[in-house]
Amino acid sequence: MSIKSYSNIETSRKFAVTSSTDGDYGGDIVYFGGTVEMVIGTIYHYVTDGEGGAAWVLADADAVATCDGLLGVALGASSDVNGVLLRGMVTLDHDPGALGDVLFLSTTAGDATATAPSGNGDIIRIIGYCLHVSSGMIWFNPDNTFVEVSA
Repeated sequence: MSIKSYSNIETSRKFAVTSSTDGDYGGDIVYFGGTVEMVIGTIYHYVTDGEGGAAWVLADADAVATCDGLLGVALGASSDVNGVLLRGMVTLDHDPGALGDVLFLSTTAGDATATAPSGNGDIIRIIGYCLHVSSGMIWFNPDNTFVEVSA
């Protein structure tokens, strides 16, 4: 038996720049990890909890173990209820740079910055682009690759 299917599927996803409200978003959201007490508009890293489970912890460019895997932005206090944005437009809880800046994961836990980390052992990982001069609006799309600084 043979089944053939032919179709033209047109898709279009539109991402509007978010408002200046922390955690405003448009993009790809996940609802897992069982993490509570998250800070809206802050960047998290998904890691094993050492007991067969996993959780979202503040992402930090100070070491590979705190920023090498899945990154997301908290959209509320609970990862399972409010969700975590993996890719798209989002407003951070801080101003990471100037309009058009390339953004890196910061050595300040949970933050993005327009300045690449430069200390020995720091991790350089591009996470997106700044879309406003002062309101924390960014395009969040973390690169899967990173470089460890050897100073």
